This record gives sequence, structure tokens and C-alpha cells, in this order.
Amino acid sequence: MAYSVYDGYNNQFAYPLQHSLSHGVPAYGVHPSEFGYQDPLYAGAYGEGYPQGAYPVYAPSRTVSQFGRAYDDLDIRDPYYASAPYMRRRHSMSRSMSRMGRPTLDGYRRMSSMVIKFKRKGGFRSGITLGEAMSDAHLSNNYDYTIYDLNADARGRIILKVKWAGYNAMTYELPVDTYDGRVELQTVARRIARACVHFLQLNFKPPDGQFTILAGFVLRSPEQLKVISLGTGSKCLPASRLPRGGDALHDSHAEVLARRGAIRWFLEEIGRFCSNDLPYSSPWLERGVDGIFFLRNDVKLDMYISTVPCGDASTRYLASFQDAEMAALKDSAAHPELPANAASRGRNNYSLYGVMRTKPGRADSPPTLSMSCSDKIAAWNVLGIQGALASHLLRPVYISRLIIGEVAPAMRDIVAADCMRALYARLRSIGGLPSLYGLNEHTVEFTELPFIHSKYASAIPAASGCNDSLCWVSDSPRESDALINGFRRGVSPKQRHNPKFRPILSKLSIYALFHDVATKAGLPDLCRGTYYEAKRMASAYQSAKRALRGPGGPFEGWIVSGVDWESFTVDGSS
Repeated sequence: MAYSVYDGYNNQFAYPLQHSLSHGVPAYGVHPSEFGYQDPLYAGAYGEGYPQGAYPVYAPSRTVSQFGRAYDDLDIRDPYYASAPYMRRRHSMSRSMSRMGRPTLDGYRRMSSMVIKFKRKGGFRSGITLGEAMSDAHLSNNYDYTIYDLNADARGRIILKVKWAGYNAMTYELPVDTYDGRVELQTVARRIARACVHFLQLNFKPPDGQFTILAGFVLRSPEQLKVISLGTGSKCLPASRLPRGGDALHDSHAEVLARRGAIRWFLEEIGRFCSNDLPYSSPWLERGVDGIFFLRNDVKLDMYISTVPCGDASTRYLASFQDAEMAALKDSAAHPELPANAASRGRNNYSLYGVMRTKPGRADSPPTLSMSCSDKIAAWNVLGIQGALASHLLRPVYISRLIIGEVAPAMRDIVAADCMRALYARLRSIGGLPSLYGLNEHTVEFTELPFIHSKYASAIPAASGCNDSLCWVSDSPRESDALINGFRRGVSPKQRHNPKFRPILSKLSIYALFHDVATKAGLPDLCRGTYYEAKRMASAYQSAKRALRGPGGPFEGWIVSGVDWESFTVDGSS
């Protein structure tokens, strides 16, 4: 792995950019492993022995500078500084960003001996890690450095080019803050660390022998298509490990991440509409006379999944891949009779169709409180994909088309029939829905376009699912997160409760976003109390949910985590 820093910047500037950041003593003498960056891809110091990875298909094709603003870790436009004669004492030193250890990289494989640091070339000090830099560590000797020392341009920027063998380089423009002619080195370190982590998170792929699932939501109008969210993953947390603070994701299946990403996009789009900073007219949303937003008449929402969703929709599809001996064994296996309106665990009661199922499918996995994706998509066909919080601001949003990949032509009629049954036909008995809510019956279509990281993309099917997940939200200040065990990958346990390091799709992050958007929309009363209480205030949505899950409803017996996992306020307190 090589980081070529200030690497000439394609010779666009008149001065050589061969320098990088330098500093002195690590903050407070803390060992780098305390901050979780022994491995730039994964904080492997915490005993979570999972392999790692991500997907180069999502890597941006343009440099950050081409987006018209300087790269900033907090998405704040820093002022540009005019050229000034900062002629304080110069140091005749060469500066670089170094790494320690040279383990072989192999997809998601752990690299516990690798440390990315900012340090003075040839210096005796150990340097500062990515984690320390992003944690606002106080750097010593910052009085020594000026904009001139850092080779900043006339607008007060330095240029960082990050490269990793096998991937396209990415170039970042970093604004340099100064005070009394001295560089705020701590801020520069944090921004360079952010740029490195951003690059690392976007440039990765599953290792050999592992697969993942991709899902996404697309807005469609007669004029254009817009991908608003993507998610990859096939894992969820067991019930025994669910955090109660709302700062981690319970379910990291691709469909669930994509849906949460779509919720975030809708909230941010409403926020852009309501912002007083710049006039904005959304090509996708309109605002009614009641102040509630809705999709424009010619706009539809499509969903893509790279394979058949887990649960009831995929029972016969998965059976088609099993040999006769295994199928006979499952058919003959004795399971307790499933009570009426109860959820079956995973793939137990293999021959039953139309029943709710929990994740995961494997019987030897720890039990979870997460319902299958088939059940969740079916619920969205009644409640809408926007969820309870966003329903305060947005009318129900329903899927128009479901597009599924990886299904052979010979299986498509069977899978289409199973999807129709699982995703809406079994809910046709529902009644008592409030105004604006109803049973949505979308079309089911198939694509031959393969997803390159799917289970059956190669001649030899992948043996296991990847433990990492990736989420991406269009137009968001922080568009993407790489996740492991429900938390952002590479964030140490000490930093997981820091708002800067929360997953953008966690309940707490979305509640904080809702708080801001509701205030902009002139509805501050919606932001009081806990997350659970804010959801309960959505009376029409809760009425529709009772019709679906309550006594006599088609999904009576739905398993929920409940109030104990949602009793947190917008600042994260309980």
C-alpha cells in the first residue's frame, strides 16, 4: 500500500508538491492501538475476528476537487486565504505520511500489523494515527508550521493524492486553517485522516470465496432516473448483542440498508426544500397545502435487489440449489408445529409457505429480533418505505417496481409467483387502514445483468457471506459508510458514541436529522421526547401498523425489539 502525498498534482501548479504533514509527539502518549487504527480497513484490535472488505464498483470516478469544493471532514466550506508572506522560520525537513508493517493484502483479510501514521520523516517520534488525528488530538510544535511550510497555494489549500496499488488515485483539496500566521496543524491532520479513511472505505471488495448482496432505490420520472440509496450486506446482530443507544444498526441486510438510506435521502431532500439558505425546487417532491410532502405525480420509486429477498419469497428458489439428499433431509426434519400468527425461525418448517420468518436462515446461528426481508418488504407495501418518523413530513411512499437479479430464466415464473405471494398477496385480508394507506401491489421484474459480488457470479459459488456492509446515500454530506457488526468500520469502541463516528443510517443519526429537518419545516414540536415517543406521535402510521401487526392482522406475531431499544433522545441520552 502506498500513499503518494502531494504527488505533483498532475503538474498543475508551479511548485513541487513533495511534502506532507509533519508533527511531533503523539497526544498524551497514547498508544496508536488505543484509537483503533492498527488496521486501516478494520479495527482488528477488539477481538472481532471477522474478515473485511468493500466494493470498488462504488469508487468515485472523479477527484473531489472536481465537485467544486474543497474536501472537508465536517462538510464546512472553510474560507480561502489570500497569499501572505508567512516567512516564519522554515524547517529543512522532508515530511511524509508513513505506514508500518507490510503484510500481504487480500481483500477483507485482517492487517493487524499495519498502522497508518502522520509523522516527520526521519523523526524519532512514533507519530499520530488516523484515529488520533480524527479525534482532535493536540499536536505538539504546531507553532513551527506556516502555510508556506505546507506548500499551500494562493487560496490556502494543500493538495493530497491518495493511492493504493490496484485502485485509481483520488485527489483531495484540503483548506488550511491559520491563526496569527500559524497553521492549525491539528485540523490539517484530521482532514488528511478523513481523506484517507474516505478512500479506504470506498476502495475495497469482498475476498475470494465470499459474497454479498446489493440493493438500491431509484426514483424514476419521464425525464431521468436517480439512484438515491445503495446498500450491501447479509448480516444482522443477534438479540443478545443489540445496543440500546440507537447508535448501531440491528439489521445490515442490503434491502434494509437501502431502505434506511432512502429514508435519509427523503429527509435531506425535504431539508433542502425548507432551507432558507438557497431557493430550491425539488424535481421529485411537492409540498401539499397541509405542509406534508409527497412524490410528484410522474415520479415512481423502483427497488433493485441482486437476488431474491430472504424469507418466504426465496424458499423454492433456494431449494432449487440443494441436492436431492439435502432436500429430503430438510423435508423429513421434525419441527414443532408452528402456532398460528407466529414467526418461524429461519428456514425451519421448510415446506411451509406464506409464514413470517426471522433472520438468519441458518439454524445454528444465534437468534435475532430481525424479521426476514420478504416480511419487511411486505410491510412496506402497506406502511410505505418512509417509516414512522418521516411520515410526519412525507406521505406514504410505495415501491412501483421490484427488479431482481440472479434468477435463471427457467426459475422466473416460480420466483415471480413466490414474490407476489410473499410480498403482498398474503396481506389481502388486511382491513381498517387509515386514509392514504393501502395495500400496494408492485410489479416483479428480472434482470440478466449480474452483480459481480453475488454468490453465483463465478463458476464456483461463494461459500459464505461477507461480514461487511456498505451503505451509500446520494447528495448526502457524508455519502457512504462501511459497517461491521452494526458500527462504522475502523471506529474504536471508545469512539463509537461520538456523533462524528455514528453510522449515518443508525436510529440515532436519522433521529438527529429528523430533528433538524422538522425544525426547518416549522414543526419543532415533533422533536420532543425520545425516539420511541416521536414515532408514536405519527398517529396515522401507527394506526396502519396496528391494522397490519395487531390482533387479527395478517402479521400478528411480528417480532419487535421494542421500547427498551428506542428510549433515547436526540442527543443520545436515555
